[in-house]
Amino acid sequence: MQDISTHTDLPAKNGWQGRERIAGLVLLALGGLGLWGGADLPFMTSDGVGSGLMPRVLSLMIVGLGIVQVALSIKDPGPSTGHWAIRETIPVVLGVILFAITIRGYHLGPVAIPSLGMAVACPLAIIASGLAARDSRLPELLVFSAVLTAFCIGLFRYALGLSVPVAPWLLGY
Repeated sequence: MQDISTHTDLPAKNGWQGRERIAGLVLLALGGLGLWGGADLPFMTSDGVGSGLMPRVLSLMIVGLGIVQVALSIKDPGPSTGHWAIRETIPVVLGVILFAITIRGYHLGPVAIPSLGMAVACPLAIIASGLAARDSRLPELLVFSAVLTAFCIGLFRYALGLSVPVAPWLLGY
């Protein structure tokens, strides 16, 4: 059987469109975001290692790898990134945002979303992200979200004993 695929990687029009350069810049951004997000965590405490040590070390490692990636991409930026799948990316990003603002609540000025817990946040994120697939159907997404939500509640709340809100509007925790 003969492979009739005609997909070829096009060269980047300029260095900033190359996959290698963009990968390095994304690593730099993620590492910087990790450093910013963990800036208020204590690095060291009187008892020893603080809760901010590991996130800071990992973020610095990611920044270092991003610097190496960008430096290596100066010689060869790699092939072009080509077409970006925006239609598939937006629902996934939306699912992450929905999960983040609904699990423990969100308050910013006049906007206030109450803490809805995992019972609402997980299905919202799964259904929103599931819409990225062209062949997804709502009944399948509903069943999958119910099963995965029950599994996540059982795992994180009861098996691991984490203080994740399940349904504060219904159960009080």
